[in-house]
Amino acid sequence: MLNDPKPAHRYLSAALLIAWTFAVTTVPAELPDHAHVALPVDQSLTLAATVDAALLNYPATLALEARAGQADAWVDRGQSWIADRPSLMLRYQSDRWGSDNHLDEYEAGLELPMWHWGARSASRELGDALTAEAGAAGSALRWEVAGLVRSLLWNIALAENDHDLAEQALNTATRLAATVERRYELDDVALSDVLLARSTELEARTVLIEANASLLDAERAYRSMTGLEKRPAFQAELLSERHDVEADHPALAFANAKVARAEAGLKVTEHSVKTGTTILLGTRRERPANGTELDDSVGITINVPFGGGSHRRTEISESTVVVANARARRGQAMRALSLALHEAAHGLNVVRQNLGAAEERLDLAERHQRMAEIAYEKGEFELIDLLKVQSSAIAAKRQVTGLLIDEKRQTALYNQAAGNTP
Repeated sequence: MLNDPKPAHRYLSAALLIAWTFAVTTVPAELPDHAHVALPVDQSLTLAATVDAALLNYPATLALEARAGQADAWVDRGQSWIADRPSLMLRYQSDRWGSDNHLDEYEAGLELPMWHWGARSASRELGDALTAEAGAAGSALRWEVAGLVRSLLWNIALAENDHDLAEQALNTATRLAATVERRYELDDVALSDVLLARSTELEARTVLIEANASLLDAERAYRSMTGLEKRPAFQAELLSERHDVEADHPALAFANAKVARAEAGLKVTEHSVKTGTTILLGTRRERPANGTELDDSVGITINVPFGGGSHRRTEISESTVVVANARARRGQAMRALSLALHEAAHGLNVVRQNLGAAEERLDLAERHQRMAEIAYEKGEFELIDLLKVQSSAIAAKRQVTGLLIDEKRQTALYNQAAGNTP
């Protein structure tokens, strides 16, 4: 038993199996390539054309065709001479399964639902209201998409600015690290300065990687929204001269169209619950009991419903609630649009006020940086202090360039809030 090699062989196999399983499970999964491919700029591509492309790629656009179809259906209904679909009536009666006196009756007729007084006009008004609402919905949707495109483009501009500044900061850190190493080789600085300079360079490289990722995300969001593989050039928009939310604002016009549609629907409901009158035009062929001759006749039947006030009130009350909700949403939209316009104006003013101070700060920071670099070359300035000065200069430049872009961005946001659609 002691010389049996089988247990040792089993232990060795189990160990190899465990090692192989561990090796397989620890192999890192390969991720898709996320290399940044810069989004090319097309100088001939306009903002309006970009919005059009994004609108075609926008899911909510599918509802516009349905709205137009609904409007056309109600327009056609308002042009009809009858209130609803006609129906064919057939009737046969015989006593052959009863007394069997040879009684036979045949009836056939066409039942026509009639318009109540004013109901047809109300249906035409609803068709017109739906047509206007469909047009307003298209304008409102294009305005909404324009706001998204504007934000995406200026997000790319801000991300590009951060990326460019990160590259500049890395170049500065790389040059400084090379300078410190040369001085260390000449025994002019301590090894701690070399380590500090290299650490600063690595930190700048990390910032550049993160800025590159942010730019990639911004451009990917633009591609997903517009379906385009190019973007228009960044161009400042002319500031809108509107200072209030006017009636032709796409969002407000859509809200007004919804109210008009709800009110027209209420009129249709009020007339529909009063209608129900039908006219039956028909013929009858009958043979009396124990008779031999068939008699033919033509008749007309008028069916006029009455009463049912409680039923009519429930249907009208539902349409009244729809009107009230539409009016409430219009009030909410008006409040939100006014607030957005105020916030856009406030944001633009703040950017303009901060820009002057930021430019002055940048001038001072750049002068201080030049003096600090010269002093460090002469051994009159510590490296840690130079790095602080450089960091302050980079921050000042980031603030100025960011504010310059943000001023154009806030202008676009103000135009968006004012209802200007490219």
